[in-house]
Amino acid sequence: MNNKHGIGILTLMLLTSFDVDATRVYSWVDGNGVTHFTDAPPPGQKAKEVDLRVAPLIGSSPRSVQVENFNSLTGVDTKKEKEAVKLAIELLSPEQGSTLRDNTGNVVFQGQISPKAPAQYDVRLLLNGKAAPVVKNSLAVRVENLDRGAHQAQLELLAKDGTILAESKVVTFYLHRASLNPAPKVTPRPNRG
Repeated sequence: MNNKHGIGILTLMLLTSFDVDATRVYSWVDGNGVTHFTDAPPPGQKAKEVDLRVAPLIGSSPRSVQVENFNSLTGVDTKKEKEAVKLAIELLSPEQGSTLRDNTGNVVFQGQISPKAPAQYDVRLLLNGKAAPVVKNSLAVRVENLDRGAHQAQLELLAKDGTILAESKVVTFYLHRASLNPAPKVTPRPNRG
């Protein structure tokens, strides 16, 4: 291709690039090996429609291609999907609606991460809506001297930067503790009558 055809091609491409959706460009090669560009396929010639998203090759510069699905063609989307596998955390113990009996009020909350725990993670227990201290790389959280009564618990899986990766369902459980104050003794009263 000589230089004057290259300039003509570039001019044609610039003129047509302003309205890419409405304009189509066709290319065909004549008997002398010269490439021609037109806005309509010429009769009797085998013309190909030119993709205007592809920069034309002028001189010896490399071709630049714009592809809409580049990430899918190169596998970047698949890699991102694998990395973005949804993590889930579940509170295994205490179970929903269970009743625990411990006079010291000590409760161990046990969790499970699926499909697989990250290499580094933190777990935070929310007990009755309040956050307990964060536990690093462990799925067991121990709470001491918890008051008797109904409680709600939830686990949060945290990234090292504090981002919440997953949350468990809220579990309601009941803790029974013996009272420190014994019940008053029932003493019968004499019948007054």
